[in-house]
Amino acid sequence: MSQTDQVEAELSIGPQALNAYSRLSYTMWYALAEFIDNSTQSRLNYESVIDDVLREEGTPLVVEVTHNRLAREIKIRDNSIGMTRDDLIAALRIAHPTKDSKGRSKYGMGMKTAACWIGKRWRIATCEWGSGEEWTAEVDVPSIANNSAKIPLKRRSVGTDEHYTLITITDLHRSIQQRTEENIRGYLGSMYRFDIIDGLLKILYNGEEIPAPDEYDLDTDPQGQPMRLEFDNVPIGGKTVSGWVGVLRKGGRKFGGFSLFQNRRQIQGFPNAWKPRTIFGGVDDEGANNLVAQRLAGVINLDGFQVSHTKDAILFEGNEEEELESYLAKLTKDYRSYAAKRRSEKTQAWSREKVRDLVQTMAKEFSNPEMSDAVANSLLPPLETILASNRKQAASLDPKDVIAGFSIGQELKVVVALQERSEYDPYLVIEASAVPGTIYVLINSLHPYYMSLESSDAVDECIRQYIYDAVAEYRVSKLDGRVSPDSVRRLKNDLLRVQEVRVGNAAAEAQEVTDLGEADAPPSGA
Repeated sequence: MSQTDQVEAELSIGPQALNAYSRLSYTMWYALAEFIDNSTQSRLNYESVIDDVLREEGTPLVVEVTHNRLAREIKIRDNSIGMTRDDLIAALRIAHPTKDSKGRSKYGMGMKTAACWIGKRWRIATCEWGSGEEWTAEVDVPSIANNSAKIPLKRRSVGTDEHYTLITITDLHRSIQQRTEENIRGYLGSMYRFDIIDGLLKILYNGEEIPAPDEYDLDTDPQGQPMRLEFDNVPIGGKTVSGWVGVLRKGGRKFGGFSLFQNRRQIQGFPNAWKPRTIFGGVDDEGANNLVAQRLAGVINLDGFQVSHTKDAILFEGNEEEELESYLAKLTKDYRSYAAKRRSEKTQAWSREKVRDLVQTMAKEFSNPEMSDAVANSLLPPLETILASNRKQAASLDPKDVIAGFSIGQELKVVVALQERSEYDPYLVIEASAVPGTIYVLINSLHPYYMSLESSDAVDECIRQYIYDAVAEYRVSKLDGRVSPDSVRRLKNDLLRVQEVRVGNAAAEAQEVTDLGEADAPPSGA
């Protein structure tokens, strides 16, 4: 008879896991939010103490984020209650929640994973209010991961009225471009809108205060009441949800959709809100660019639901997502019909009067001696020189400058890169011959023209038109062998009509799904 031996093994995580954190699917704004989560949750955990201290000091909780581009360094400083030596040691243990791990910081991982994602080396200096001691920990990720190095802690005496945590991250894995900094401000203001509006939190980025987004400007019904429906304690998958839905007076794709919150902190929302297809239609996660997707909005509180590791998505379990979508589809049925029929003032943007005013304003930009000089005296190098320079720029592209890429069909790929070249280099290079089947859209962010683009909408439209131009030029060159301005404009005309076709197809599909769902639903009262 054979004998079976039974032994036990331990599933453990080695220090090399720290290197893997740099490959997590964070964005810079969600990584920075991990530190703000810790600061705000620390205030909540000890609000009976720190709120009185802050009130006496005449300040709310302040989180300062400072990015030094030249030194490749990021600092995050707060004036919350701070940590003792034992608190700091406990905070450096990954996935070991402490007594303070709750609410926004319940997993005990965010600070470590975010810091490792941002840079190779980081330092924490912290002082608990009343202790008179500052403790500092130096974390060298490569040394710990590859050589199992320890983390040295140092102590120094400070005033007993000091209270802070300062995290300094160096040797950054990623460059933070100007566009990324604009996103950081927009997303962080949206994530912590409730804390900011209530006066509980001030966030500074490079010394500039980040405001909460504007309040929702809701449309009104015939009685003059805001078009807003609230719901509370709705059972979904054994949990409860609450919030509101409404119709915006003036819409826009980035303004529509549902913002998902947990513990009064936005998980997903403006400017990339949750848009389930059964409600908004569409062919991707952003929903269709129709009037419903632009004007139907809301806030949904999902306390108790699972969230992704990077806290940028709700991880629905079982049938939770289907139950929530079904409830919201019924709740918003009348609002969707209203939004789909009523066009806002935005549709009048092409009135003769507005275009006339716009052109008259633009005249100052074009009718001046400097522009006249540029038109009369600008010279061009030989075409072959320009083309050779474009090919060289595409061939030497640094992968860190690549912002995004996507495919159009099976044969064409578009790569968009943001480069910091010289202010004297071209504002844009479109190159399609360096790699077969690939169009490079290379944007020089240091060109002075981009300094005049103050809104993200202007930047979005600028890049969108660059891509349309690039694809049109590529297709014309394939069809005709040469590229003429008239041919490019004619083909671009066809490309610009595609979005309207997609919207129509998606709207028809969404309506079909809704009709089928209503047909399959049991009779009321059954």
